[in-house]
Amino acid sequence: MKRLSIIIFVFGVISFASCHYEKPGFYEGRDYIQFYYSGNLLHKDSNEVKTSPVNYPYISSTRLRDTAWFRLKAVGTPSSRERQVRFEQYTNEADKNYIEAVPGVNYVAFDDPEIQKYMVIPADSVHMNIPVVILYDTGTRGSVALNFKLVSTDDFELGMPTLLKGRCMYSNY
Repeated sequence: MKRLSIIIFVFGVISFASCHYEKPGFYEGRDYIQFYYSGNLLHKDSNEVKTSPVNYPYISSTRLRDTAWFRLKAVGTPSSRERQVRFEQYTNEADKNYIEAVPGVNYVAFDDPEIQKYMVIPADSVHMNIPVVILYDTGTRGSVALNFKLVSTDDFELGMPTLLKGRCMYSNY
């Protein structure tokens, strides 16, 4: 019986000594930026993800400007300083029935100082709502489409290819 107790004790000590706790590793790659993905924004019959503004802008001759907010997500290690993001307009060939937005006429240009101060991810943050300010133009009549995409900066690489494009469509009557 004494021998069995010694064997069980030795087996227990060996089992206990062989256990160790592994800590998860930390992300060590470059930081990247993409639009925040919401599960209901997937196109039917496609793997392409669409972005949706936090609110839907409305302009008219009595409301000359409005703002649509797009949520961005920084992936990587949070930084103790502000990090710059950039949008760039592009042409979507599928929008032939829409008027293509003109910077300074149908929306405040992305490089305008009014917007540039908002084009940052704040220090110690990984999410941010970025404004897209649309403008009423008396010379434009119809449905307007503003297609834009994220552009890499010194602070961020680009994230998932399906989460890099934003779109804002509105009526200008």
